[in-house]
Amino acid sequence: MLTQEQNERLTQVGPGTPMGVLMRRYWHPIAGSAQLNDDTPTREVRLLGEDLVLFRSSAGKLGLIEPSCAHRKANLSYGIPEPEGIRCPYHGWLYDESGQCIDQPSEPEGSRFKEKVKLKAYPVEELGGLIFTYMGPEPAPLLPRYDVLAWDGIKDAHSTVLPCNWLQCMENSLDPLHFQWLHRYWGGWTMNRTKSAAERDAWNAQVGARGAEHRKIGFEMTDYGVIKRRLVGDETEADDHWRVGHPILFPTILRVSHGLEFRVPIDDTHTLHLITNYRQREKGEEAQTEVPFVDRPLYDEAGLLIRDYIPAQDQVAWIIQGPVSDRTTERLGVTDVGIIMFRRMLEEQMNVVADGGDPLNTHRDPAENETIVLPCEYYMYPGYDEVGGPFKDAVPREPDVQAVLSGEGATRDEWEGIEARRRVWGIGPAREYK
Repeated sequence: MLTQEQNERLTQVGPGTPMGVLMRRYWHPIAGSAQLNDDTPTREVRLLGEDLVLFRSSAGKLGLIEPSCAHRKANLSYGIPEPEGIRCPYHGWLYDESGQCIDQPSEPEGSRFKEKVKLKAYPVEELGGLIFTYMGPEPAPLLPRYDVLAWDGIKDAHSTVLPCNWLQCMENSLDPLHFQWLHRYWGGWTMNRTKSAAERDAWNAQVGARGAEHRKIGFEMTDYGVIKRRLVGDETEADDHWRVGHPILFPTILRVSHGLEFRVPIDDTHTLHLITNYRQREKGEEAQTEVPFVDRPLYDEAGLLIRDYIPAQDQVAWIIQGPVSDRTTERLGVTDVGIIMFRRMLEEQMNVVADGGDPLNTHRDPAENETIVLPCEYYMYPGYDEVGGPFKDAVPREPDVQAVLSGEGATRDEWEGIEARRRVWGIGPAREYK
């Protein structure tokens, strides 16, 4: 349980708020590279409570600037991309990617008025088919080159705008037990009502391993965030779910089997859920020329929240908590030790920034940032012949926080006779772990 003041401190991300100041020390994805092209060269963006316009000039340069022309406040998302930047549709003022006005075509010859006009602008970079921005003080840290973004392979990505605060999305990743109930139990119930028997059985087999009864959960703090571990069903600590686990990349990213899940704070009551997928190229498969990116709908044709794949079920759980979860009336149990730990980490890092330091998981050494290879259970890493790759023989240390659970749970009739399958990720086509 938190006080109202504590809840607001953790959830409010606008300019000048403690969490907003912390969030501005990180690079955030705001669009897919494929979304800015000749047909759609501009895009309105809202991030951390600020409205902006993203554009790609006709020379290919990216810019992210405040949305309104300084002249008569016309929205620059309707602007014309030119080699030097974006030209206002109203009176033709031209801005470069730094926000500097470089042309006012109707002002008197020799006028230097344009030199006095500059819009707010933020740096942007592209990596792995995504466009990122940094909104904090200079010098900016390096854009982290996480493995599935930096590796050669087959990639795609999609995003959905959610009507809820970023923190309830991210706390989900510090709650391993939710997989047993939200995905295996409720997800199975949902699939039983809406899908064919074959699709239902495939779902129950898919979620049966990670969603088995949880006996223990553990969290190990690292220099990039947290490694999450779980002991489920009849597994031992020698199995990948405990021995390897997978990480939370502080403060807003989950690295999991298929790739990365970014929970990007749009403002206090909206989040951009941006998901990447990665697999290695098959022998003879051509390299991609572009990473596909789509905006996925949140609701189905009946007006209900889509809930027939794992991230969509997560989204349901986050949204039904309300625009901002009321933590003043919550009751946390032993299963919530990871959430309590994460809130303390957020508070600690807000204080680090307030004291003038670099927060956790900011990168400034190019050598260390070349490719950040991360642990992930049942994963086939590029350059390795065995599942686990560089983490195949990993021996975890004692978790910083852990909890022993009952190992119990309800069952469903449709689970009868279904054998849980552990899938190997990072390669295609998918295969089971042996």
